[in-house]
Amino acid sequence: MKVLLIELDDEQILKAKEVNGARKQISHAVVCGEHGQIFGTEKQCRKYYSAWSEIFPKLFDGGKEVKGHEPPSYESTFDLVNVLIAAHDSLEEESETRLRPSAPEPARPRKKVSLKSSSANNRHR
Repeated sequence: MKVLLIELDDEQILKAKEVNGARKQISHAVVCGEHGQIFGTEKQCRKYYSAWSEIFPKLFDGGKEVKGHEPPSYESTFDLVNVLIAAHDSLEEESETRLRPSAPEPARPRKKVSLKSSSANNRHR
């Protein structure tokens, strides 16, 4: 899944302002799949889009910029960054668990080396 940076059209901007507040400056959205979305200016959205497409590799395989794409909802997701952190951390823990061996390997028996024979060999040199 990719993080989407959406340039909203006029109709979408009106819908987003209805839900998020008429006084908000909205021209773009960042959509993070099932995790949610945020709305704001191009500058605000581009900042999050750039960061999130890079720092959450377990959630997103990069980003994609689109125009007029219909967001799943026009309501900004509260505390989206923490939602993404929790989802990413959960995926990291799962992958670490899969990489860990289920049971520790038994210790290998060590070969006994006689110190006397080593010392004796050194004396004859």
